[in-house]
Amino acid sequence: MIKNIKQYWLVGLLVIIAAWMGITKIRYRNVDWDFVSGLITPTVMPTRAPQINADYPLWELLPYTGKDFVVDRYTEPLVLAIKTNINKNTVTQEVYKWLLENNVATESHKLVFEEKE
Repeated sequence: MIKNIKQYWLVGLLVIIAAWMGITKIRYRNVDWDFVSGLITPTVMPTRAPQINADYPLWELLPYTGKDFVVDRYTEPLVLAIKTNINKNTVTQEVYKWLLENNVATESHKLVFEEKE
């Protein structure tokens, strides 16, 4: 008999575990469980750096085309490249007017002129 117990100890252990699981299931069959949803952590999304809009406030409006000139791009922060073949004073006045329409101080930007192709 002791030889059989030593030989089948694992089977006996599994029978005890199965009986324990059955008793637990019977004890908790009529229990109403409250389901609590876990808190959802918001996904961290990268935001635009405010520095981009401070250094390049008109980047969304470029290229801007006026009469006989094009405000093409920013070459550096607050430096606009303008392609034109006409009088630079006339173009400067029109660009400053455009800056004021978009609520940008005219003193903040430097204008660099390039020959229009």
